[in-house]
Amino acid sequence: MDTLAHALWTNIAFIKTKAKTRWLGVLFGVLPDIISFGPIFLYTLLLGTRDWMQVSTIGFFSKYTSIVYGITHSLIIFAIVYLILYLITKKHILFLFGWTIHILIDIPTHSKDFYPTPYLYPFNSYPIDGISWAHPTFMIVNYGALVLVYGFLMYKYFRNHKKHHRKI
Repeated sequence: MDTLAHALWTNIAFIKTKAKTRWLGVLFGVLPDIISFGPIFLYTLLLGTRDWMQVSTIGFFSKYTSIVYGITHSLIIFAIVYLILYLITKKHILFLFGWTIHILIDIPTHSKDFYPTPYLYPFNSYPIDGISWAHPTFMIVNYGALVLVYGFLMYKYFRNHKKHHRKI
């Protein structure tokens, strides 16, 4: 899924949490893609080219992206990091689950042909041939669903806000 949609869906998942937890959740919901593709994106900006996917096949970037994408899109790596942090802090760090949400959304929204999600990395992840997030029909449905969900949340907010003011 695209990074903006990851941020918006993760925000919805954390909507009932404290603001700091929600924003950190959103950050962790987009970090897997930023860490994986950010350097390529910046490099293409510096080159003045628009084809960042072509750049991703060049030597260093191809190796970097393959390794980092595997690490940042793995439920196993997430579990290890989460467990280590829990053992250190003795606290459940809720916002880290933005990372899990990212991975779970990516599994069915990536095809085998374009960065299938290596959710069991470093072990063999059986790639799921999902619907490509870049397909125009999927983009329309995805962003349409986001508009509906945010519209509903705004409706609830304003309805509750209006009720609160009537009581005063």
